[in-house]
Amino acid sequence: MWKTLGEVKIPDIVRFVAEARKMGQEVHIGTDSLQSGRVTQFVTVVVILTPRKGGRVAYHREVVPRINSLRERLLKEVWKSVDLGLQFTSIVTGDLTVHIDANPVVAHKSSAYVQELVGLVVGQGFKALIKPESWAASHAADHVVRAQGKRVTPNIPAAAWPLTS
Repeated sequence: MWKTLGEVKIPDIVRFVAEARKMGQEVHIGTDSLQSGRVTQFVTVVVILTPRKGGRVAYHREVVPRINSLRERLLKEVWKSVDLGLQFTSIVTGDLTVHIDANPVVAHKSSAYVQELVGLVVGQGFKALIKPESWAASHAADHVVRAQGKRVTPNIPAAAWPLTS
């Protein structure tokens, strides 16, 4: 279920974006994740931005069994954003940007995957932004996953959890 930051449910995210795009706004998509116990929580955001006038944010949360591999988790984050962007291709022309929550600075572990992640986004025809410019993933999605993620109770059967943490 998609929701606004004010927790208003959005029954159809494609229609939500299509209606907003009638006014010519930019569309930005980003996903962030949070490891917590035996689960990984993903939050994908769609930000519909009207330059110098603000914007609208919608988010979707998914909780899955813990993903221990950083590469796999980053690829899943980016693919969730790209997959959503592909759903918008008929309604968004040219202005869709996918934000990647990876840092090109070698001191960060995610730097090893930046080229691969950017290639995934660009290969699907979208503009890619990485840190520090990837605000939709590193700020908007991060805010939801961290601030509101503490209240999430995963409904994953115990049999689906990995045996190690």
